[in-house]
Amino acid sequence: MQAVNSSESPVVRPLDLWFDDGNIIIQAENTQFRVYRGVLAARSSVFEDMLLFPQPPDSELVEGCPLVQLSDFAVEVTVFLRAIFDSGFFPPFPSRTDYTTVSGVLRLSHKYGVQYLRDRALLHLSAAFPWFNPACGRMIKPSKRTFDRSPDPVCKILVIQLAREVDAPWILPGAFYTLATSYPKLGAQIFRSVTYNGVTSQLGEADQQAFITGSQMQYASTVDDMLRFLFFSADIVGCTQPARCQRRRLQAFEAKRQDRLRSSYDPLKIWRKDDWASLNGVCPLCQISMVQAHHETAQRLTNELPNMYGLPSWTVLDTLRKNALGDNFQLLVDVTPS
Repeated sequence: MQAVNSSESPVVRPLDLWFDDGNIIIQAENTQFRVYRGVLAARSSVFEDMLLFPQPPDSELVEGCPLVQLSDFAVEVTVFLRAIFDSGFFPPFPSRTDYTTVSGVLRLSHKYGVQYLRDRALLHLSAAFPWFNPACGRMIKPSKRTFDRSPDPVCKILVIQLAREVDAPWILPGAFYTLATSYPKLGAQIFRSVTYNGVTSQLGEADQQAFITGSQMQYASTVDDMLRFLFFSADIVGCTQPARCQRRRLQAFEAKRQDRLRSSYDPLKIWRKDDWASLNGVCPLCQISMVQAHHETAQRLTNELPNMYGLPSWTVLDTLRKNALGDNFQLLVDVTPS
């Protein structure tokens, strides 16, 4: 993703990032920041290398300071520089923050080699998505989410691109799944360039194809699998009241008709805890059999989720996540079943 400057727009200078004694001007799009080159070099390995080279005699100056033009989005450079120059702006997990800050800091700290901010932002982002724990064989979620996901569904496209850019593939199964749940709203927009809060992005061709394949498998799971326990098998061995139980099961299945149409891309939520009340009157043996069948189907879908979207197995993703987060991974250990 690359921002485009517009020479027709007036220059913007955020007051909290315009230091009167600063000695370098950073510009992204039409926003300028006057900051300290020594601090940038100390925090960022990329800026350190960049600033080693002396400025050409004819290089552009702004108020006597050298000007460095960045190709990044201004909104992301703003939060990135605030995280560097204001120690209280972007606190570590599990303090509250917001998506715009996490994504901007993560993308640019990865790009410009600010490791401590990358680690911090990566932990915040990882805490926002559940994952499958191969050790216990179930989906788990962090006990704390430090920012709210945007209600704008196009934000889900940006999360996939962000995870790709910063090499965080363990985010992708959950990100693809949630994007697919927005397919009815977004439609073909998923395959176009989208903008959210000043940041423009588009799924790459490989991810577009992965989405097409995976979302159709996700849809098929809703239609064919997740409610299958309500009608198959027609008779459960040992049932004490076959006719009554079968009638109640089929009535419950029919009652979910509108949900199947409305939430067809969200198989893990097509049948909720409250829905079991609709099966009152079914014999205990049928109840036990249906609960087990539903659990096994959900487990099978969860196990296959990465493969559906052409991703490595949960075991591989779990290893990558632990290696990337290092000791910080222990902060996510306090989890609850999803």
